[in-house]
Amino acid sequence: MYGTRRERNYLFSTQDGANVMRAQISAAGAEADSLPEQRLLNTDIEALVAYFLDKYSVAIPTLDREGMEGSHHERQYAAYDEWDKRTIMVPGEAYDFEVPFIGEAGIFHMQPNSYDTNPPTAEIAGNKLKFTIAGRTLAPEAVQQQVNLLLDSVDRYLGWHRSMWGSYPDQLGREVRQRIEARSARLLQQKNSAAALAGLGIKIKEKVGDARTFVPPTVKQKIQPQLPPMRPTMPPEPTLDKEVYQNILGLIRGAGRSIEQSSSRTRSLDEETLRDMFLVPLNAHFGNATGEAFNVTGKTDILIRHETGNIFVAEFKIWGGEKRFLATIDQLLSYLSWRDTKTAIVMFNRNTGFSGVVAKMRELVKAHPNYVSGPIRLDETSDSYTFSLPQDKDRQITIALLAFDLGVKM
Repeated sequence: MYGTRRERNYLFSTQDGANVMRAQISAAGAEADSLPEQRLLNTDIEALVAYFLDKYSVAIPTLDREGMEGSHHERQYAAYDEWDKRTIMVPGEAYDFEVPFIGEAGIFHMQPNSYDTNPPTAEIAGNKLKFTIAGRTLAPEAVQQQVNLLLDSVDRYLGWHRSMWGSYPDQLGREVRQRIEARSARLLQQKNSAAALAGLGIKIKEKVGDARTFVPPTVKQKIQPQLPPMRPTMPPEPTLDKEVYQNILGLIRGAGRSIEQSSSRTRSLDEETLRDMFLVPLNAHFGNATGEAFNVTGKTDILIRHETGNIFVAEFKIWGGEKRFLATIDQLLSYLSWRDTKTAIVMFNRNTGFSGVVAKMRELVKAHPNYVSGPIRLDETSDSYTFSLPQDKDRQITIALLAFDLGVKM
């Protein structure tokens, strides 16, 4: 017979595996719902989904039969006395076996969707499966046969588990993604409404720890330009602080993600209307963003002024191919004066193959005659580059390229 020394412990019989799977998916969804707003809104959705897939992954155990070890010893064996109709202890022998495994130990206690009426008996201790084969006398061939029968039964149950859990990653990812996207859209809609209200002059009290990328402060943030280090060949001039520049880019990226997740009607708006949607959070924070303002030799879509100068300039365009993209860079550069050093190009895509469009833009940027260095990666679809001004090759500026996918326009 085989079993444990004290009692027969049946594996794969304690819990219902399907219920455990549903509980895992529910727990992951609940954790996604409880993420802090700042974490949820300022983390890439794909990265969050990957995090939950990793955290809640389930590894079905794999037995290491080659690593099995056994020990032999004398022991009292329980035998049934047919004459007296009772169980008596008689001298016998036993083999104790340990089989290491890799994977989740808890799987051994769960019943899969498929099972038979004779589950294997063994104990689970850490990462080892333990069982005993005992009898009054044990022939080596008989011991080997019983070992194989038990391990084959365990492997059969583990195979049923692999089949049952095969769809688990897809179910988990789908549930978490739906929770994250739904809550993100809800929060962004709320914050856009709050920003619009603040733009009407009604102060909204900021919550502690709230994501400033999307929430207007109760008092408009004042831009404090800083003087750069003095250079012998160039006079000093006020410039936009790097931290404030990153804050501006964060506002634009946040508003862009909100539009990406908006209705198809919103995503089908024209360039000018799309641009105006970015003015709400910018004005809520800074109060001096203007749209389609005159600047040097032409118009630019959005600029932020400080006193008599411009410290941030941005162009908003819908992707229309290589020539139009390079023309956008030329257009932005033509708008800039010697003192305009912090800029951005916001590109909306309505074509298929967004990844290919982003890759093509990164390739074209480096081919531009005024390109100096970069990229510095901001996120999956946003980079920062250093360019020189056409009218002064020694004057370097920063251009952030921010791309957003609006889906294919039907």
